[in-house]
Amino acid sequence: MASDPPPSKRRRSEGADAVTTSEGHNPPTKQWPLVVFSQGGGGDSDHCAASTTGSVTSLQMTHAAIQLQGLGSRPLEVRPLRELRGPAFLSSTWPVMQGREMEFKDASHSTKESPLVVFAHGGGAPSTSQWMIKWKELIGEALNAIEVITFDYPYILAKRKAPPKAEKLVDHHLKIVKDALAKHPGHPLVLMGKSLGSRVSCMIAGADGLKVASIVCLGYPLKGMHGALRDSTLLELRAPTLFVQGSNDCQCPLDKLEFTRRQMSCKNEVYIIDGGDHSFQIGKKSQESSGMTQDQAERTAAHAIAQFVFRSIRGS
Repeated sequence: MASDPPPSKRRRSEGADAVTTSEGHNPPTKQWPLVVFSQGGGGDSDHCAASTTGSVTSLQMTHAAIQLQGLGSRPLEVRPLRELRGPAFLSSTWPVMQGREMEFKDASHSTKESPLVVFAHGGGAPSTSQWMIKWKELIGEALNAIEVITFDYPYILAKRKAPPKAEKLVDHHLKIVKDALAKHPGHPLVLMGKSLGSRVSCMIAGADGLKVASIVCLGYPLKGMHGALRDSTLLELRAPTLFVQGSNDCQCPLDKLEFTRRQMSCKNEVYIIDGGDHSFQIGKKSQESSGMTQDQAERTAAHAIAQFVFRSIRGS
């Protein structure tokens, strides 16, 4: 491996979050999400790198230093994972091609790649909740999906507040998916769910005859009763899987999720909304720290989901 490059010469400008490099660039740190690459295995935070600007084509690691190779003209700021501020993308398998949203969005106009999304609600609110409506619109726009199908589980239709065990929702969920595929044959299938809906989405992903392009879990409830991990279904997954998690989500401690991801055999990534809770709500202080509003953070997450889905469809 080539010798480690000398550290970039940077000077602080008047803006608290602005960074000027020796090449004269002033990267828009508030406009680009933090992209974090995880080494996997037993690496610690010193063996992870974060880039707040630009695209990344490769990641090189040594015991002494981390080097990111950039794509395009935007410079890269590299930081340890422990200094994470703002939204983040952790990848154990794929680099994130940040700044290529338009390429993926243009590709989604083709009949072949326009995905079909079946989006399941969480345990505490129906498909008609404002949260579900908002995220349905965000995903539909980001993916230019042929359709984003939402539905209600039987306990919601029966006006019962408490959901049954996730396993009892599998048959209903699977029927919705099969009906959707019959309506839109030939389109890549994306299984997406919020909390409980993400668990059931993972449960049906391995059903006979079901070809799943990718799975998107919004706020996966990894921590179960008495602290037990709900990881058995995740370890059986074969389809590429993306976790979108708030950093303050008590139902999914990020260290437990990282431990689980390392054991998963499918390609998987996690997108972290810094300061977000189980429903991705971000406190005012966290918004000020990251320089992003609630709406900006959610739209950035939706674009990250689109990137993941189209890379999954293409098998890259």
